[in-house]
Amino acid sequence: MKVSMKKKWISMLLIVAMAVTLLAGCSGSATEKASGTKLDYSSIKIGEITSLVVNDGGWCQATHESLLAAMTELGIPEENLKVIENVAEDQTSVSNAYNALASEGVNLIIGASAGYATFLSELAAQNPDIIVAQQGDQVSNLIGYQIRNYEGMFLAGYASALMSKNNTLGFAASMSEASVRAAINGYALGAKYANPKAKVQVVWANSWYDVDIETQSAKTLINQGIKYMGMEASSPAIPQTCEANGAYCIGYNVDMQALAPKAVLFSYVWNFAPIFKDIMASVVDGTASSDTYYYEGGDCAKITAFNDAIVPKDVQDKVLQAKADIESGKITVFGGELKDNEGNGLVPAGQTLSDDKINTQEFLVENVIGTWK
Repeated sequence: MKVSMKKKWISMLLIVAMAVTLLAGCSGSATEKASGTKLDYSSIKIGEITSLVVNDGGWCQATHESLLAAMTELGIPEENLKVIENVAEDQTSVSNAYNALASEGVNLIIGASAGYATFLSELAAQNPDIIVAQQGDQVSNLIGYQIRNYEGMFLAGYASALMSKNNTLGFAASMSEASVRAAINGYALGAKYANPKAKVQVVWANSWYDVDIETQSAKTLINQGIKYMGMEASSPAIPQTCEANGAYCIGYNVDMQALAPKAVLFSYVWNFAPIFKDIMASVVDGTASSDTYYYEGGDCAKITAFNDAIVPKDVQDKVLQAKADIESGKITVFGGELKDNEGNGLVPAGQTLSDDKINTQEFLVENVIGTWK
């Protein structure tokens, strides 16, 4: 069917109008709205993608609570946060979550699982007006962030060895991933700092979250006569199994003392709040860059308050002094001489292991009993 010249002109005008509108919407910085007004802390919209629910008692909860804490400090209303939970680590799931958040007009997306990195990198490249930050190694198009968890776990191992009456401690681990190995090694080096004869027996669950397997991991260690253990797990199984069997542990991810008040000495907590606060500020002021990578210790590798009913005051004082010594540089967690538990030299005396090798952690230190492969 033919179209009249008048209708053709109308169609062309509509196309031109649409093009002008699209160009106007794409112009300006990522910190400006379509109207041209700059972002501020009251108007920034943030998206969060999590692999489980935000009150999982573990990793996702630690990330979510850090996000809320950073928002509170900056005066960002909680309703400005859009959360999509239970997002699987596959392309379709991540793409659907990203597109849903993009349709909500978010300015910043936080990927709360390292498994999202590849997919978010591709999506971020297609839409540079939305800043994406992702935990894990540095990846193209994303702001990367990681915490030196081994600092807090050094204190955990140090406290456990100070409390223990024998030389063997335990560690109930999830998956053999770099940050988990960092937790084991930090714990073992802290134990050795308190007691040069200390050994750490590792049991692997080979799962990120499995109540039955984590329960069995704790029982396996306890049945070997181990009374004090570290952990890298999300469920309450390990602290509760310790409490039921007269053993003790360091909580992980979030404060676990309420879950087992007779067993948890204190907890290691992933505190991303300082990192998130800086990222949010950079989005608002227009300086956010995917070249930025955060690798932080100190307050980010946080330990909670001591359980006064279990941990003696002199042990608390020693742990706090060790914390201060790490911050001042007097204690270097991965300082030499350092060997792995296969007899290989990792770093000579007087030197410090490089961040590249610390980040990959393809080893277990000399006083760990077990294998990472």
